[in-house]
Amino acid sequence: MKARFTILLVSVFLFTSFLSGQDRGMKPVQVPVDGKTTTLYNSSHALLIGAVDYQSGWPQLPGVRDEVTMLKSALERNGFAVEVVMNPTSDQLYRAFTDFINLYGQDLDNRLLFFFAGHGYTLKTAWGEELGYLVPVNAPNPNYDPGEFQNQAMEMAQVEIYARRLQAKHALFIFDACFSGSLFSNTRSIPEIITYKTTLPVRQFITSGSAEETVPDKSIFAELFVRALEGEADLDRNDYITGSELGDYLQSNVVNYTMSRQHPQYGKIRNPNLDKGDFVFPVSSEETAVSPGTTVSTTIATPPRTTVTHPRATVTTPRPTDIKSQREIDEMNREINEFTPMAFVEGGTYLMGA
Repeated sequence: MKARFTILLVSVFLFTSFLSGQDRGMKPVQVPVDGKTTTLYNSSHALLIGAVDYQSGWPQLPGVRDEVTMLKSALERNGFAVEVVMNPTSDQLYRAFTDFINLYGQDLDNRLLFFFAGHGYTLKTAWGEELGYLVPVNAPNPNYDPGEFQNQAMEMAQVEIYARRLQAKHALFIFDACFSGSLFSNTRSIPEIITYKTTLPVRQFITSGSAEETVPDKSIFAELFVRALEGEADLDRNDYITGSELGDYLQSNVVNYTMSRQHPQYGKIRNPNLDKGDFVFPVSSEETAVSPGTTVSTTIATPPRTTVTHPRATVTTPRPTDIKSQREIDEMNREINEFTPMAFVEGGTYLMGA
């Protein structure tokens, strides 16, 4: 009898936890469109994939574990139900995408985010084409076994198939890895304000670097992504962050903080039916509700200014606080203009110390 009662309690706990996780993604997201409040999404779901313990000639990436934990909290604060897959083999990587798409990708009004943190690779063909790959933990080093590498790694062309297979109108794919971005059309224009056009279907992509670049195990890209969701990427100050604003923010700031060693790419899929809209995040805040009993830290640890030596890269990582956010700079300029009187001094008339 006691054992049966214990099993019943465990079953109730697991069922309650499942419902709690689902509820986090069921909060509708509303945006102002042409003067009217419009429900853009009915639910929000994120898939986080972290590759840490590589087995066949690739450097280990221990920093990815903390990165995934940090991102999970940030996305839950933004209303996402988050699923995490760690250390996927090739089969598990493919299964993670297909299972997630089968569960959440068939609803038009879902907001879907895919995030992969791990090794990326660009393979150059004999005729000059560049093929980008996501590297699962069991894929061999292509320098030693290129044929088996292609069998095990996930080509970005497969990611494009997944993106087109989705019925959800908005999907954002983010890769904290470096490889060729030929899958999508790079964006360079100024992000637009939210309009009816924003609600149209879209598949957007952001990578933390371009082909032939390397990134440190401790990711400044991921930290800036969290800061972006908390408001720094809200370029037009309307309390919403679009995928285009996010890409623009990450591109400019990652280049700045890595002293031009890392160049994120962002853009939309090369498909006229899926490149019109824009992914939308409400600005996260410390007051955003989370599930009962959940403790969430909204503070991003500020790393010291050090040289990080890792098989992936040797990069001097500035502290994020070394360079002020655009919002802080705007406020400083406003205070200077309002409160600091200026006087004209004719050249050659000022004596130092007078």
